[in-house]
Amino acid sequence: MYIVFDDEIIDSKDIKELIEKNSEFKVVKDMSKGSKREDILAFNLSVDIDILNEFIEEEFDLKELSEDDLFEEYLTLAEEIATDLEEYFPEESILDIRAYKWDKSDSNVKIIIAVAHQDIGELKLRDVMKKLITQVE
Repeated sequence: MYIVFDDEIIDSKDIKELIEKNSEFKVVKDMSKGSKREDILAFNLSVDIDILNEFIEEEFDLKELSEDDLFEEYLTLAEEIATDLEEYFPEESILDIRAYKWDKSDSNVKIIIAVAHQDIGELKLRDVMKKLITQVE
């Protein structure tokens, strides 16, 4: 889908390829169309639990964490790692990132990332994220 980003036109497929080629994330779905806006990029991403475990093991013994603590660590860490994706988006981008699910059957954590030009504003981007979250739950 083509997105109007300030005075630029961006193909969300190009961004999807950049994410998959240069990060640990896999694009589950391009949600840009689901944002109901022509100026928002949005993706449903997943990251493998083994990758997250490598980071967590630097600070904790995984066996000592309860399942609830591990869940919180996975979601927090997935969101933190996703902030590194900012370099693949145009300058003047603002991001909203939400981890929403630990999928034990696929052994990954799912997140949504929404990207807009800074002129759109964080409040509008948060509103869009609320809509996107309801689409995946």
